[in-house]
Amino acid sequence: MREIFLATFLAAATVADLKWQRVPNQLILLGYLEGLMARVSGEGLHGAAEGVLAGLLTIAAFYIFYMIGAVGAGDVKLLSVIGLTEGIVFAGQTALYSLFAAGVAAVIFMIKKRQVAIRFYLLFSHITSCIRQKKIVPYSALEQEGYLHYALYISFGFMAALFRKEFQ
Repeated sequence: MREIFLATFLAAATVADLKWQRVPNQLILLGYLEGLMARVSGEGLHGAAEGVLAGLLTIAAFYIFYMIGAVGAGDVKLLSVIGLTEGIVFAGQTALYSLFAAGVAAVIFMIKKRQVAIRFYLLFSHITSCIRQKKIVPYSALEQEGYLHYALYISFGFMAALFRKEFQ
């Protein structure tokens, strides 16, 4: 039942991201409430407490991706809804698969635009800059090509994690 809720929730978030280039906080709030209700109905207050902790740990774990500009705040909150509803391990698997899917899309984009060399140069220049400054700075090359609808890749990651869960 929780998987159906999350699939529907992520579909709505993906549509919102594609349409408005953001995931509205009202939708995130609905996700938190639905996830919390699913936890309470399935596992009681103890499950709800575990869910809240997993949601908060998910935010903490993926906040660094927001800080460097790789994902938006809405994307981190989407992952936290998954963490609250299914647990941090499942959220981590979803994030890993979503990063892989976005990476494949990025490589295809670089090859199609014939920008492989310049993109790797920009990436390593950024890493060098972070080391020199001894802090994490936003990756400005991301802003040059427009918006990445990361909710779509989170949805792909969710489907891959769910597939793995069902066939283990």
